[in-house]
Amino acid sequence: MKWNQFVNGDCFDVMTEIEDRSVDLIFTSPPDISQTNFENDIGLYKAFQRRACSSFSRIVKENGFILIAQTDRKINGEILPNHITYYNAMTDYGWKLKDYKIVVRNHPVEKRDMYTFNYQHCMIFTKTGTIKRAGDFLKGIMVYETHKMKGFKGPMQLHMWNENFIELMLEYLTKENDKVVDPFAGSGVVPYVARQMNRQYLGVELDEDVYNASIMQTAIA
Repeated sequence: MKWNQFVNGDCFDVMTEIEDRSVDLIFTSPPDISQTNFENDIGLYKAFQRRACSSFSRIVKENGFILIAQTDRKINGEILPNHITYYNAMTDYGWKLKDYKIVVRNHPVEKRDMYTFNYQHCMIFTKTGTIKRAGDFLKGIMVYETHKMKGFKGPMQLHMWNENFIELMLEYLTKENDKVVDPFAGSGVVPYVARQMNRQYLGVELDEDVYNASIMQTAIA
């Protein structure tokens, strides 16, 4: 696997090229069901979620970390609790939930929305890894100013993580030259920050338009 690249492709294909237990951190927000071709088929979507967790489990070191941040959503007249699906899948594969945070991803905190929540469940899994918590990492609820990718509408108008949040997570979960992977990279901000912090990085984005508009393409191309 060639590191230090951001590629346009299917992450499941790309991850097959990564050696078992070779990655220090997966830092990702998997796509919402509205950003997939599953329409409202929750069963197919949950199978996709478990497939992602299986791939993560194979490539991450036992003392490494898997950070999954995702919002739940309202669909078919009910709540689709994505964070519970990911928790169940990861623990089934033998991973422990080491830390958990609520990350408010857009202002205002009291925003009203018919379909989505304005916060993400940030779950950090490991098997044997340790975290020396201090400073802002000790916060259980984190509020950051975020922006959406320009030029897109509807489900593909993706939120971009605040760079300060990514820097904080990388500071506590990795060290220089560690391997950081974002299989669902979207705006590319995770590999972008990882590059700035001297981590080896690999980002993958399936949608060609999102890939071409990403910060990795526009900032360092």
